Amino acid sequence: MLTQLLKLIVAHKWGKYVFEPYREGDIDFTLVPEELGLYIHVPFCQKICHFCPYNRTLYKLEQAERYCKALLKELGLHKPFLQGKKIDSIYFGGGTPTLIADQLTELLDKLRMDINFSGDVGIEVHPREGVKEKFQELRKTGINQVSIGVQSFNSEALNFLERGYGAEECHQAVQLAMQAGFTTVDVDLMYNIPGQTIAGMERDLHLCMSYGVDQISMYPLIVFPLTPLQDCIKASGRHRFGEFQEFGIQKRLDRLAREYGYQRTSIWTYAKKGAKRYTSVTRERFLGLGASAASLYSKYFYLNTFNVAEYIEALENGRTSISLVNQMSDREQQVFWLFWRCYDTNISRQRFSELFGKSLDKEFRLMVSGLKTLGLAKDQEDDLKLTQLGSFCYHFVEKQYSLRYLNNLWDASRQEPWPKRLEL
Repeated sequence: MLTQLLKLIVAHKWGKYVFEPYREGDIDFTLVPEELGLYIHVPFCQKICHFCPYNRTLYKLEQAERYCKALLKELGLHKPFLQGKKIDSIYFGGGTPTLIADQLTELLDKLRMDINFSGDVGIEVHPREGVKEKFQELRKTGINQVSIGVQSFNSEALNFLERGYGAEECHQAVQLAMQAGFTTVDVDLMYNIPGQTIAGMERDLHLCMSYGVDQISMYPLIVFPLTPLQDCIKASGRHRFGEFQEFGIQKRLDRLAREYGYQRTSIWTYAKKGAKRYTSVTRERFLGLGASAASLYSKYFYLNTFNVAEYIEALENGRTSISLVNQMSDREQQVFWLFWRCYDTNISRQRFSELFGKSLDKEFRLMVSGLKTLGLAKDQEDDLKLTQLGSFCYHFVEKQYSLRYLNNLWDASRQEPWPKRLEL
């Protein structure tokens, strides 16, 4: 009931959000904006981690080669609508996208040839893939940003997560990435791993910052119901900290980051001053390619089929891979934008006006006044900036969004390659 009440106050909506099966004509692709980011999903992994909710499958060479050709075909379908547009960033996520590094070179060459691209190219790197030769290969393709999925520098925590590598490989991957000359080196860390102590979380952050990496993404381990993680936690008998304890943990991590000269750039990221940010789908507008990739622009939020075999078959036969479409009202577009700007901890009144032609304070009067009255946000020049308390409250909200919205959307998309109507 509380969720529905907040939805009514902020979004002026009482009912559920609806995703319809895609039918030809449902999306006006000419509404692709003048500038947007490109997200490319690579679902292949050498091993499936029990905590990971993202769309992934075990790597098989033949399927991976067909998948890369399908990516090129999907790009070809979008090419007519991208003419004259500017792609200002490309991010490869997964999965373990470096497993198909050779094929990504071909895809990037095609992108540079066929569309107007100028910007950063980022990729996620598994620590086992973080060797000198791999980083050199990535640099030669023009990739200038990497995010290394360390998760922890503690071998016991890594064993629980079943990551298949130890602390020494984490240290080596980070060191080699720093030496390779990337514009941005981001390191992913988890906290509140079962059995992890607060001192252990602080040690992970301390070790990471001691390398001088450009950005640290330190986020809580979220137990998605669609994964077997909860059963693993119960079987292990390990302890996890509660929601209110996480607030105290966050304050300690914030303080440690500031001592090292890192500033908070989003709910779960810290960056060195002046560092280029590594981010993928928190962008305002983006187009997604690949199985399970999402796209967001104009009034549309839509997803490709999650099933890798079905994705390949559809594109080999000249069909679209889009499975579900949500068409947003003007109000819902504004709320979606605000949700992710809160993740950034900063809401620009000027940018809101540029995008929607309206005043933030008039359109969301109750929300803005409520945030400031409760001490969750404050005015900072022309922006609305979340306070430390506001950042933690959003931390809680984002976790609920992941568990109640993303989990159900992704789970349904995994169960059926082409889901029927979904209400969330």
